[in-house]
Amino acid sequence: MTHSMNGSMNRLTPFFRSLLAGLLGLGMLTSTTRAADTVDYNRDILPIFETYCFACHAADDPHGGLVMDSFDALMEGGDLGSVLTPGESRSSRLWLMSSGDLEPVMPPDGAAGPSEEELATLAAWIDQGATGPSGDDPKPRELRVPMIPMSPTAVMPITAIRVTDDGTRIVARYQEVSWQSPDGSPLGQLPPQPGKVNSLRLSPNGDLLLVASGVTGLEGRAGIYRLSDSELITEMNGHKDVIQSAIFSPDGSRVATAGYDHTIRLWDAASGEAIREFTGHNGAVFAIAFSPDGKLLVSGSADETVKVWDVETGGRLDTMSQSEGEVHAVAVTDDGRFVLAGSADNRLRVWRLLSTSGPRINPLVASRFIDESPLTHLALTADGTRVVVVAESGNVKVLSTDTWSQVAVLEPLPAVATDLDITHGDEQAILSTIHGELVARSLPPIARTADQPPDAGGDQKPVYFELESLTDADETALRQSQGLASTSAADAPIRLPRGAKVTGKIAAAGEADWYSFDAEAGEMWVVETDTKGLSSSLDSVIEIRDEQADPITRVRLQALRDSYFTFRGKDSRQTGDFRVFAWEEMNVGEYFYASGEVTRLWLYPRGADSGFDVFPGMGNRWTYFGTTGTTHALGEPAYIVRPLGPSEPPLANGLPVFEIPYLNDDEPTQTRGKDSYLLFQAPQSGSYLIRVSDTRGEGGDAYAYRLLVRPAKPDFNPSVTPITAAMLPGTGREMRLLVDRADGFDGEVTFDIIDLPPGVIGNFPVTVQAGQRFATGQLFLPADAPKWDGEFEPQIIAHATIHDHRVEHPAGSAGKLKVGEPGKATLAIYPDGSDADAKPLEPHAVIPIRRGETISLIVKADRQEGFADQIPLGNEQAGRNLPFGTYVDNIGLNGLLIRTGESERQFFITADKVSQPGQRQFFLTGAIDSGITSPPLTIDILP
Repeated sequence: MTHSMNGSMNRLTPFFRSLLAGLLGLGMLTSTTRAADTVDYNRDILPIFETYCFACHAADDPHGGLVMDSFDALMEGGDLGSVLTPGESRSSRLWLMSSGDLEPVMPPDGAAGPSEEELATLAAWIDQGATGPSGDDPKPRELRVPMIPMSPTAVMPITAIRVTDDGTRIVARYQEVSWQSPDGSPLGQLPPQPGKVNSLRLSPNGDLLLVASGVTGLEGRAGIYRLSDSELITEMNGHKDVIQSAIFSPDGSRVATAGYDHTIRLWDAASGEAIREFTGHNGAVFAIAFSPDGKLLVSGSADETVKVWDVETGGRLDTMSQSEGEVHAVAVTDDGRFVLAGSADNRLRVWRLLSTSGPRINPLVASRFIDESPLTHLALTADGTRVVVVAESGNVKVLSTDTWSQVAVLEPLPAVATDLDITHGDEQAILSTIHGELVARSLPPIARTADQPPDAGGDQKPVYFELESLTDADETALRQSQGLASTSAADAPIRLPRGAKVTGKIAAAGEADWYSFDAEAGEMWVVETDTKGLSSSLDSVIEIRDEQADPITRVRLQALRDSYFTFRGKDSRQTGDFRVFAWEEMNVGEYFYASGEVTRLWLYPRGADSGFDVFPGMGNRWTYFGTTGTTHALGEPAYIVRPLGPSEPPLANGLPVFEIPYLNDDEPTQTRGKDSYLLFQAPQSGSYLIRVSDTRGEGGDAYAYRLLVRPAKPDFNPSVTPITAAMLPGTGREMRLLVDRADGFDGEVTFDIIDLPPGVIGNFPVTVQAGQRFATGQLFLPADAPKWDGEFEPQIIAHATIHDHRVEHPAGSAGKLKVGEPGKATLAIYPDGSDADAKPLEPHAVIPIRRGETISLIVKADRQEGFADQIPLGNEQAGRNLPFGTYVDNIGLNGLLIRTGESERQFFITADKVSQPGQRQFFLTGAIDSGITSPPLTIDILP
């Protein structure tokens, strides 16, 4: 019972209690005292229970096991037995506790209790036999609230809409549903509804209309009407609060309803009989959607989750909990592949629907920040190519279902939208507003479906050129020869020839040296500082500006998702454990912006207690677009960004656009100390300024530098970390193959090996993928391979294609290979689920996997007698030489290992959607005997 008010004045006085008891005994209560000669449960008793009892004795959380919001449950009593004795109010604990004659008094804690008249009514009802509601369906309760007259000039909001194939607009307002022609002419209406109408849906054949409504706090009601004559065909009651959404199944035979009472119900559309209830949400269920085959139901709730249900069993197949706000809208694509949800955290999320035949995790494939306000509605076009998303702000945006990227921004609405539908033929989105308006917005065709925008450099092609040599010069000598002051300025820079190497110094604190050079449109130049061998204290920063000394924008970066650093910050060089908010919505390969620095995500976290690795996955952190590595604090904002083309308009998603100028402090690969480096493409022919300064504003005789202004020459420098341990029969050894990239070269580099010992196999040729720093090579000595005396030293050659020409460089030796004695164990990989007699996968065997899927395998160790120690197989990089985006999954913080005394371990390989189709050889490495490997296998990434 309710505890909220002081109830001392509402208890019976001793005199009245004695009088009432006597009257009850004599059967002398008057009609005035009883409130009616025959007390009705719905009319007279239920309001008393609602006022004083339901807060503590409802079915959701009944105190003492007593449920009072159901007559049948009330008659069953609570944990201490029956509370009612029909015909005997003085023997009924319910009346005795309510009147104060029996402890504990109810409502407890001094809360307001029933008045004397209400107690008399309750006593009379019990003495009359405590009769319940008549019939199978009790009469709906009435909402007892004050009536507030509405202004005669007020416009009723439109609360729901639906558009028929012929363009008829079906419009719902409070307690009414009507339909009109496209020009607004009235065509018909339904009988009055019990309350606010929250949703309208047409049957698959378009003949029937499903209306979802109810009375707030009392009941939910759904009705099916025949449009031709407005006749009610089927009525569905049972929700304890208003129905937020009601939908037909794809074949029209069933209806699903979602209520503010946290439940979903399934009904027979013909009879209105309840089939089953779906429970599990902890908040109002705002939206539901069937899968195209009708076997699954998807729901979105105020509890910030999206759930997938089995329609036939009512079982929950998955809960997607990535949303950080109430989920207001859900949908399933017509091909059944994806689930969409729009939520109050301003994001549209897309999951791949895999839980179609049983419980399974549905992976998040896209998360898009749409607006600065909550998303309230979404609808897919009939052709499946677009999704229209509406925000609380009135903004309406269109996304491509091919890439889940924004392709159009429609004219904003004049008021908050209440519903959305799309006309037949996908020509218009029809929206209703809280101001009672219907608004039409034309849907444009998709202009571009590519996953990436035009290249940030636009249509301008890079122009690579050569000069015979660089002109050596001295800053002071150049000043004197050009008649310049001892300190240069932007309006009087030192003129440089095309291609120069200048020795200079920042002679005083706060000083900056200015140079100018000429470039033709599209030419690729490198501007860099070099302090090697100068014993310089300079921490240089260089800028390239236009002739008026204004910064030149190198690229604009559109923020797509917002985040921030969690757990701890990062220094300017670290590559590992980037823990950030909403990491589940980020993808490897995406650009990550924070405080002016841009890096890229390289490897996913291993779970909640770990973070991303960023490029290059080893050594010092790489930066992009000439930005400089910097320190990041806990809680610092960060963003996933993408480059915009020169003329591409930014997305109107409420997130910032960052302009990155030609400015650099520390060289982007962070391998050259404090020197600076810029790769510059001249946007047009003309003169450009270079500014050289100290990032701290320091200067003096010790702040010398060399400034190089030279043509860009894309190239690479390969190297090998060679094998040093002996080759053991039945095992392999790994080596790291490294590529140092120069002047913007970002392509593949392939390593070949020459003159292998007889019988030795490996995973060569090995390719360092485009944009990557390293790959892992392997040589394997089968147990039955012939042995050799002495040492073999195979050589490795690397080659790549640059400007349509093959470029080849020696990489070094694979190591001085010799044969040792058998080690403590050998490793082999088996198909998962194989029996005890199964054979291991042969070297180079092909293992297919599709992008977006996970497969499982078994690694087994053949241990030498007496060796029982654990065999660690690596942590986040356990799968050696897997392609970018493909990784050993579900390893936890302890990594992949074969435990002490055991001989096998199941492991999982996931191919992310960014993985490039094709074959690549991989293996596992065990941390025993100086590192032994399994035989190489071929992973085949399928589209």
